[in-house]
Amino acid sequence: MPFNQRTVEPRRVSRLAARGGPAPGEDGGFVVVDGRRYRRPVLFSSLDEVSCHTMINLIHQLSDLSRHAGDMFLDIEMEVCVVLQRSRKIHGRLEALHDEVSKFEPKKVKIRKFT
Repeated sequence: MPFNQRTVEPRRVSRLAARGGPAPGEDGGFVVVDGRRYRRPVLFSSLDEVSCHTMINLIHQLSDLSRHAGDMFLDIEMEVCVVLQRSRKIHGRLEALHDEVSKFEPKKVKIRKFT
């Protein structure tokens, strides 16, 4: 049974991840509401930012997909090389057997009878 070597998962290309650490002078990117701390939402300021962010994430996904495809074609090429080596070896054995059989003269060989 073959095992998974690569995993490809779709990403949500228009979503923002929470930003890293707090900016200087901020309280760590959290908002306190009714005594509970909530992560401050990160929003886009314009539609241009949304489209640029989406395009960047799409290009990252296509890059990952291209890398996976290249790896798969390399694996296929390696398997083909192994099959080619085996078939050449078998072909050499068959030629050697063919040469031996062509040298064989059945009228000169004595066959013993089993009783």
